[in-house]
Amino acid sequence: MLSFLNERLFGPLLPAVLIAAGIYLLVRHRFFLLLHPAAVIGSLFRRKKGGVSPFKAACVALSGTLGVGNIAGVAAAIAAGGAGSVFWMWVSAFFAMVIKYVEVTVAMAYKKNGHGGASYYIAQGLGSRRLAAVFAVLLVLTSFSIGNIVQSSAAAEALSGSFGVSKFLTGAVFAALTLLLVRGGVARVARFSAAVIPVLTLGYVILSLAILIVNRALLPSILSEIVSDAFSASAVGGGFLGLAVSRSLRYGVSRGLLSNEAGCGTAAYAHASADNEPAEQGFFGIFEVFVDTVLLCTLTAFVVLIVRPGELAGGNGMEIAVRAYESAGRFGGEFIALSSAVYAVASVVCWSYYGLEGLCYLGAGQKARRLYTWLYSAAGLAGALFAPSLVWELADASISVMALINTVCLCLLSGCSASVTRRYFQQRAFFPRGMPSSSRLRSRSSFGSSGT
Repeated sequence: MLSFLNERLFGPLLPAVLIAAGIYLLVRHRFFLLLHPAAVIGSLFRRKKGGVSPFKAACVALSGTLGVGNIAGVAAAIAAGGAGSVFWMWVSAFFAMVIKYVEVTVAMAYKKNGHGGASYYIAQGLGSRRLAAVFAVLLVLTSFSIGNIVQSSAAAEALSGSFGVSKFLTGAVFAALTLLLVRGGVARVARFSAAVIPVLTLGYVILSLAILIVNRALLPSILSEIVSDAFSASAVGGGFLGLAVSRSLRYGVSRGLLSNEAGCGTAAYAHASADNEPAEQGFFGIFEVFVDTVLLCTLTAFVVLIVRPGELAGGNGMEIAVRAYESAGRFGGEFIALSSAVYAVASVVCWSYYGLEGLCYLGAGQKARRLYTWLYSAAGLAGALFAPSLVWELADASISVMALINTVCLCLLSGCSASVTRRYFQQRAFFPRGMPSSSRLRSRSSFGSSGT
């Protein structure tokens, strides 16, 4: 039943809803991303004091989105839809930036006592506490499956295949690291993510660029192939498959999920921990999508298309990626396997924070949160040793439901984000003085008591 829903319902429905929502939100926010790119980029370099820094909060969110999907997911999308699927993933990423911006901005506007996320803005903005509670429950349950068991399983497979590390040892390390980091609270999670994610991403970028520079003569033909193949039926299907499953392929080929988590409502919990203006933290959400999809997914795609390993036709995404990066030597393949494992650790830690935030919203006490921490850590060991197919199916179904609920709610609450965005640019004289102000322009504190 779950398999049928994932393949027949959520598979085609979710990408269509996300694209439609992205177009609507882009228009609602008056194309600010196209009109003021310099302002968006410049805000990322402003230093902030107090609380969790905006950059660290973004790194926590990035640790939940980056992973095997950026590597294996892209390779599998190309195998399914050809080179043209890369073009459609770029298109999808643009709309994902807008969705993530709105998600983060609304979460910042409705956060309470340093906590914020989908449950908070659904309850306060739409007045639906039951739906907010349902979302929080789904968040807690999904943290065990998609955020832990399937992550440790992927890491155990990668390390076992490339280095011969026992799966039990991988699971034990996962459990110990999770327990150590999670018990330190959001500050420790943020420090860990800020230290690991930039270094790991830089190494991946350097390795990818090295391969591309050596094969630079092939780049024009690769670009031509991507564009020419973009509008074939198989490429369009593969491209939207890439939107739906590129991130989920860290859990298994052809599982229906979002790339970069745009619209899922999960990353909003991490961003809401930052001490920053709503609009400027939303810009970090745009940055998150750019790094996840535009940068890393594009580098992976170019390497795969240049090397074209023999397994490209119908092969496993991770196998394709490892073979492609082995063109730089054995070290290349080993680095991909090691990167997948480290990204998985970061994702597990990040999702533990999401799960605890869900419990916090539900009013769980200290004992319940402590029990969750121990059970969550133990799940890392269990996931390394086995990953039942039912867990995969439950993960796909639960996060698809979360994404559909959250995306619709974001569209209903987009008045809040549009007002915040308009005010931000008006204060900085990016909008003409004669432009009429929105009747929805109110103080930030008023958002919590209104429906918009």
